[in-house]
Amino acid sequence: MRFNPIALATLLVCSVNGTAFALSTDSDALPELPLPVTLQGSTSAQTPPPAPANASNQNIASTLSFGDMGATGGLTLSGMQLQNGVSFNLPGDLVITDAHISLNVQVNRSDVNGENLQLMLNGQPLGAIPLDQLQQDKGFWNLDVPASMIASSNNLSFQLKTGDDIINNVWSCQRPLPADYKVTLQPESTLNYQGLWLNVRKTLGTFPRPFFDVKQTKDQAVSIAYPESPDADVLMASAIVASQFGTLSNGRPSRFEVQYNALPAGNGILIGKPGQMIGGVTIPQSNGAALQVIDNPQNPAYKLLVVSGHNEMQLRQAAWRLTQPALPDSDTLDVPALKIVQREAYDAPRWINTDRPVTVRSLLNDDGALIAHGVWHGENRLPFRTAPDLFMWDGSAIPLRLNYSFAQKNWIDDDESFLNVSLNGEFLKRLPVSKEGLLAPVMSMLGLSQRQQSAVVNIDPRAILGSNQLGFWFGLKAQKNAPCNAMADENIQSRIDGDSTLDFSRSWHYGKLPNLAWFSGAMFPFTRNADLAHTTVLMAAHPTVEEATVLLNLMAQSGRNTGVTANFLHLYTGMPGHDDAQQQLTDSDVLAIGNLSNNEQLNPLLQGSAFTLNGNNLEVNTTSAVGRVLSLLSGNQPLTDREAAEYLSDNNQWRGLLSMRSPWNPQRVVVVATATDNHQLAQLSEDMTKPAFQSAAGGDFTAVSNTGDVHSWRVGEQFVSGNLPGYLRVLWFTSEHVVWLVVLACLIAAVSGPMLFHSLQRHARQRLQDKTKK
Repeated sequence: MRFNPIALATLLVCSVNGTAFALSTDSDALPELPLPVTLQGSTSAQTPPPAPANASNQNIASTLSFGDMGATGGLTLSGMQLQNGVSFNLPGDLVITDAHISLNVQVNRSDVNGENLQLMLNGQPLGAIPLDQLQQDKGFWNLDVPASMIASSNNLSFQLKTGDDIINNVWSCQRPLPADYKVTLQPESTLNYQGLWLNVRKTLGTFPRPFFDVKQTKDQAVSIAYPESPDADVLMASAIVASQFGTLSNGRPSRFEVQYNALPAGNGILIGKPGQMIGGVTIPQSNGAALQVIDNPQNPAYKLLVVSGHNEMQLRQAAWRLTQPALPDSDTLDVPALKIVQREAYDAPRWINTDRPVTVRSLLNDDGALIAHGVWHGENRLPFRTAPDLFMWDGSAIPLRLNYSFAQKNWIDDDESFLNVSLNGEFLKRLPVSKEGLLAPVMSMLGLSQRQQSAVVNIDPRAILGSNQLGFWFGLKAQKNAPCNAMADENIQSRIDGDSTLDFSRSWHYGKLPNLAWFSGAMFPFTRNADLAHTTVLMAAHPTVEEATVLLNLMAQSGRNTGVTANFLHLYTGMPGHDDAQQQLTDSDVLAIGNLSNNEQLNPLLQGSAFTLNGNNLEVNTTSAVGRVLSLLSGNQPLTDREAAEYLSDNNQWRGLLSMRSPWNPQRVVVVATATDNHQLAQLSEDMTKPAFQSAAGGDFTAVSNTGDVHSWRVGEQFVSGNLPGYLRVLWFTSEHVVWLVVLACLIAAVSGPMLFHSLQRHARQRLQDKTKK
């Protein structure tokens, strides 16, 4: 597309004067639409508040920030990187009718004249902003976007251009910009859009759409509705369904909106037994497990998925069917009996295999994720997860065997270009383009390739977390005489080969429980069996909406972390007393959900632990001085029970997690998600998705105050879980019990010292006697 030069010149003049301008296009481009850009004062500019999403009619409005698009730190342009951008996806069932972009731009220097920020949407220009007109080095702009330019998948890019380049439709990529010149588009910049939600036909074949759009960029809440008083069977089925949405969420936290006897305002899921009523909709009768899609009575443009069954097994079967592929292209399905095999421990598909080296290709959903296009590009990222209890001895390393290739262009400066490798944002190693060493000059003289195509990067095991991200950035440097159009060519490619391997085969599963850091990061130890086959959930006899919401969010986290649905979860409302339930509790790790007023549920769980309930108040039993000494002698970390007790006495509103040994099996753990009241409990799920919570969670007691501050303590004893070879068990025991090791060394010295002294004394006397005889 070419701009009309006169219109563009007018555009730049109007921009300098701070007035709105419009772009014109030639006859073979998109129809002419006004694209006003308004420069606002840096002190009074505000982004218009978006209209509420999921309104009761089919017209919706929403906002998508650059942070939502993945640019959590914003987008940066400079003399070394003249272009940058983000990608975003919108719901496939949404037709955009109106949109505009609100930009928050910051420039570190205002003394650079002539630079403009040009916006491109899906390869088409949107407008240009004069950067030398910023007030106090920052400004706010609103740009109208033609609705016809927005698709389901979109790319929004930004370029630094001079005014002459815009008018002449060229790009001077090499110009004398100051080395420290930097333009930043803040992550609060937004795309605001309005659209019409299409009234699609009723079918199970498109599941999880329209209830959840896997490709959509913006975080979306799934609405689940229950009868007035859902029982354990219904809650169990909803937990399986929630874990399925977790597996589909592509690493993003899932959110759920729960209603009792009320219909969702938009698309949603109803779960119940035939004959039960939810917001005026009666669950239809069926011969067994069933799935059905119906119109939402409040607005037929939205759909409701009904999951039903007469008992626990039928509801489990109905939920299982949603986890299987190839749902039929119909609105009703009588679910036949399904047989699903329980999984083995540590076989979660999203946890990296520890039996053998794994290729990076097996860790990717997108084969192009490790290909860098052009000179200016973002970091290529390789996310991977590990079991939280991975154990490797100090001094060991995890080898990353990289095969890689740089773009082969004669204008690239091989001596200055490089590949940076990082882990979780921390720099690991810089790899060169050309081989180094004594033979490099000889190979150059012989005309042999000097390109380095492989390398081994050793990773410190202590840097490995439950959720990790390897970063690869090809720093391509052009020679001084490189042509401008070559540097703007995005067809050149540098890549990490999919056959590169990451080797965890020298690790074991070993560690101490309870450990809330493992739970907050990967729902461990419950996810030791990814299908939660050895997990029992305990809830109040009549769970509240807040407690059901926490259940769904935790189950979604389990599916998100493992890639497996909670197929074999067991759930009880109220404390079960029959023999089968007691055996289930003995064989399981227990997850309890409920606020501190649920005394009947919590008191049995806290027996024998460091926690007690005094009415509706939680208290910590502090350890005596002798107990602290014995704990240190046992190799445990110092207790912080007194600090925890002081916190509880000073705060009457908090939410958090408790963990202790199971009263039914000392080799199992109990984790309690609790709060002082339901209002606090409702905030716990969101807390657990925040990096501040995940980095601070640990020990066996983690609490979030009413102001959002996160604190962790260790108040009880820990026990060892896992398996190690015998020799490593000895080494691990001695490293954990240094005091006993010193005592043992002293005892050995006390016993062997006199014996050695007497032996040497006898040897000396005998030697002297032999000399006397001579």
